[in-house]
Amino acid sequence: MIQLDNNKKLYSSGNALFFSFIKRSRLKLFISVIAMLISSLGMLLPAIFVGSSIDILREEGLGQAFISETLKILAVGVLYYIVTFYAFYTYMTLAFSYERDIRQEYFDRIQKHSLTFHDENNSSKLLATGMTEISQLRTGIMPAARGIFQNIFQLAFALFFIYRATDLYKTVIALSGFILYYIIAIWQSKKIIPIREKLANTVGSLTEESQEIFQGIEVVRSLKSTRREVQKFRKTSSEYAELAKTEGQMSAFYMPNLIMLVLTAVLFALTLIDVTNGTISLGAMLQVIGLLLTIQLSSLMLPNMFLMINAALTNANRIWEKMNWIDPVPDKIIENEPEVNWEGDIVFDNVTFNYGSDKRPALKNINLTIPANSKIALIGGPGSGKSTFLKLLLQLYLSTEGAIKISGINYKDISAREVRKNVSRVEQEIFLFSGKIRDNIGFAKVEATDEEIIEAAKAAQAFEFIEKLPNGIHTVIGERGVDISGGQKQRLAIARAILADPKILLLDDSASALDSKTEALLRLALDNLSRDRLTITVTQRLNTLVKADMVILLHKGEILDHGTHKELLARCQSYRKIFELLPESEQIIAGGIEQ
Repeated sequence: MIQLDNNKKLYSSGNALFFSFIKRSRLKLFISVIAMLISSLGMLLPAIFVGSSIDILREEGLGQAFISETLKILAVGVLYYIVTFYAFYTYMTLAFSYERDIRQEYFDRIQKHSLTFHDENNSSKLLATGMTEISQLRTGIMPAARGIFQNIFQLAFALFFIYRATDLYKTVIALSGFILYYIIAIWQSKKIIPIREKLANTVGSLTEESQEIFQGIEVVRSLKSTRREVQKFRKTSSEYAELAKTEGQMSAFYMPNLIMLVLTAVLFALTLIDVTNGTISLGAMLQVIGLLLTIQLSSLMLPNMFLMINAALTNANRIWEKMNWIDPVPDKIIENEPEVNWEGDIVFDNVTFNYGSDKRPALKNINLTIPANSKIALIGGPGSGKSTFLKLLLQLYLSTEGAIKISGINYKDISAREVRKNVSRVEQEIFLFSGKIRDNIGFAKVEATDEEIIEAAKAAQAFEFIEKLPNGIHTVIGERGVDISGGQKQRLAIARAILADPKILLLDDSASALDSKTEALLRLALDNLSRDRLTITVTQRLNTLVKADMVILLHKGEILDHGTHKELLARCQSYRKIFELLPESEQIIAGGIEQ
């Protein structure tokens, strides 16, 4: 039974992803909300005490009661700051923990997606999503959600105190004004959502363009294209600035603030009339005005809070879509996974593969048996499907049609983890991580000892240059191995594959950047390495072709012919033409190696 675990949804929707912070630490959230309630009350009490102090001052003068009310204001102020600090601290830690968890979940999920996903999505935009947009989820929680909740708590307390100080009529007026304020605030913030979406896309484009320029800086400078690339980046940056300007203009002309001013003016007039008529005291009027001004002050940031919430929900849906992308080639959890004899024959049974439904097949109708422990050479022009052939064997992709079998077991019934434990590839475009040489060689075997690392480096003919470096295998190399030569990168990659000790070894033109002396030494090491294992090499090197047990000639994704070098040279005109164009052919013919 095969369960497609990677296609199991994380969260039911983007909104569920955002609001999942409520479930992550319920106790901390509960404590934070209680502290927030106390803090909201503490922010309003000074206005109440000031009003009562005025009434006491008018009735009793500057006496003990007035001083007592003044001390209450001081005590409430101190308590307010203590409780507010605790509420802020607990909520902030909850928000940052949420950001950390979502970023980890995003990274884990993206790592599990097949290469089809990465073919469809730009890595720079994925990075921008994983960093900037997830940070905006956190700002939607803190300060946005916290600010909105605290404002609602303050509003509830303020309405209660207004009712106590005046009457139900004025309380209803205040409530109606606040409801109208919230409705217009939410409506206006939604108008800015499309701008925020364009801003998010533009940030992704800026990241993509800057990353390409930095990674290709040598090409940019060598072709005198610096000015053009600067202008290109400036254009995108200007688009971002214009979008930000538009958002700023919409935020600046914020209508709900006018409602708050009108509401304050109306209630001031009504309470002033009541004071004149003797219905309420001057202190009660000051309490109402103080409460309204306090609420108005705390509401000034609400426009930004609603924008942050909307941006967070928009980004949550974008992140959710990336995390829950339906993977056509998910990693599988296989119950009762069959035991595979990795030293058996590999059979391609009418295999066809294409990278997308709208593209021509990269491999088409491949029928082939590769004998166990043989040496296979793949040859063909650009776009013939050589690298795709290796990717299918590494299960980076699954065949679109047909089946690949090893020892009679279908590749699709074997987990990717099991495949990659037994199959290793030295890629054509060498990728090295920034860090120690030791870590790069031991990437597939993190528990390897220094002695094992050194032995692998020696086998790959890499130790000679490594030991000349300042710190040997502990020397730190830059991003993509920028500090070392192309040939040295390839030898490190070969050492990495040697240390992995695979049952099947895939070499993708791995000797292309080596000089003849190093290549000769490397060939001896690879001969020893591949003696008891199946080795498939993409190559244009005649030494490899001549010594191969089978040469497979690919053309536009199909097999033109296969056989030994001598057989193909005798019967296949296309192979003969390729052979004659190779620079070493005359040397091999002269030396009689093909015989």
